[in-house]
Amino acid sequence: MRSLAAAALLVCLATPAQASMWINCSDAGGEASFDYLIGTVPALSIVALTVSAGETVWASDVAYGPGEPIAVGQAFEDERMILIDALDPAMTGRIAALRLFKAEEGDAPMVLAGTLHIPGHGAWAVSCVEG
Repeated sequence: MRSLAAAALLVCLATPAQASMWINCSDAGGEASFDYLIGTVPALSIVALTVSAGETVWASDVAYGPGEPIAVGQAFEDERMILIDALDPAMTGRIAALRLFKAEEGDAPMVLAGTLHIPGHGAWAVSCVEG
């Protein structure tokens, strides 16, 4: 009986599961991209990154794609913008900087657009979609 009461209590305390979600950002010509996987906590939590410029690809984990190693650096979000830096694995140099602005109106989906800068490769205007 005690285990039945404990199980009932756990069911009452359970909250709906939230899924992680990829945000895919790229330029109009498909030359560069910055994709990030966000976690389910109430703050911006970057779980994984993949970045590409031309034929060069970086990935934070081989489970998310082939590429040179990359690490999550700065990750900031407020009601107007998202700022994310991708760093080398030693966290001593910036590989990519994503700077996004948010816009939304009524029930329409949020729009994310901004710039992607990959030092030594270029800078692009990008827009993002949930993937």
